[in-house]
Amino acid sequence: MLVYLLVTIAALVVAVGEVIQQRSAAQAPPEHNLSIRLLLWLLHRPQWLAGLAASTAGNIIFATAVGRGNLALVEAVFVVRLLFAVILAALWGRHRVPARDLLGSLAINAGLIAFLLAGHPSKGHSGQIPDLRWLIGGGAVVIAALVLTALARRSSPVPKAALLGVGAGLLFGLQASLTQSALRMLSHDGVVALLASWHGYAVAAVAVVGMLLMQSAFEAAPLTASYPGVVTAELISGIIIGIVVLGGAVRLGPTHLAIVVAGLLVMIAGIYLLTTSPLVTGQLDELVRRQDVGAALRIEQRLARELHRADRIVARAHRRGEGGRRLQRELARIDAGIDRLCRLQEDIRRHRQAEQERLPELSQDQQQQMAETHRALIEQERTIDEQARRLQQQIATLTRRANQPTVVADSPP
Repeated sequence: MLVYLLVTIAALVVAVGEVIQQRSAAQAPPEHNLSIRLLLWLLHRPQWLAGLAASTAGNIIFATAVGRGNLALVEAVFVVRLLFAVILAALWGRHRVPARDLLGSLAINAGLIAFLLAGHPSKGHSGQIPDLRWLIGGGAVVIAALVLTALARRSSPVPKAALLGVGAGLLFGLQASLTQSALRMLSHDGVVALLASWHGYAVAAVAVVGMLLMQSAFEAAPLTASYPGVVTAELISGIIIGIVVLGGAVRLGPTHLAIVVAGLLVMIAGIYLLTTSPLVTGQLDELVRRQDVGAALRIEQRLARELHRADRIVARAHRRGEGGRRLQRELARIDAGIDRLCRLQEDIRRHRQAEQERLPELSQDQQQQMAETHRALIEQERTIDEQARRLQQQIATLTRRANQPTVVADSPP
């Protein structure tokens, strides 16, 4: 009984940490999404560091409980952290938890618990595992996470947060198995052997990328859109790695398999309920506006680099008395970037207007929170507009210079 009390405490502590991290990441500059700059920005935020410390402490408590109890039962209890996180996020936002959010959280928990108890997976051992097996199993997980990230880049905020959450969860599951293997090597062979092998470096790399994906998911949309994917994918990824790489097993009798499939279907239904929560869909205009602001700032940075490159090409062409297709390609790319920037500016204005129309429907607390976000976004939009005007002036000047006839220097007698 003490073990399960310990796991429940661990789940609560982790949930507190994840909610704090999501609240901090949601305030990050939108142009930092999926960039290492996001993690660097968060590292300077004491609130986010406190959330990270709480999550780490909770995971340490969980690891202690795993060593004292049945793995499947302990993990079944630990999934309750999703329910805790949804309730805590609502309390922090000063609003009631919608019934569908509670139902979605309970469905995910019920589905995962059914999956664990029916399949009763064992994660195998972390002994001497051939590197080829790690390459195949771990590589498949990494490729899946990269594919999800590529899809997320082209998605609107809510699907983006869900896809990135699943990608992060896959990597965290792989990280847990790699950590288990690295710790075994450390205890048996010592620090020198660990430093000479790839295991420790792989743990660090997977942890950093997984953290970047999770924080980007937290920045893109509220916790109910991103966190279910993290919890479910982390658990399932860990089980798959345990079976494929570490030699674990799962019960596959007809009854057990039917319960596992039913659990997965219930879990998917719960994820759908959470990602389509009114707390998420009610913020779509703000979320899309934030994403568009981040995209516009990135486009302006790219255009500034392309203008600098085109300016050097023009200067070189005039010195040598030659034009070139390369310059035409650069100018065409710059024109396309300006068109994309103009469309984003129009989209930002449209979603800003939609936000303002919805404002009277919100509670006082929600209106205050939206007003703070609105002020920050307005300042960023003003920066975008000013920079766009400067870029257009620079493009006009560059185009005039490019169209001037080149002068070829006389050859010496």
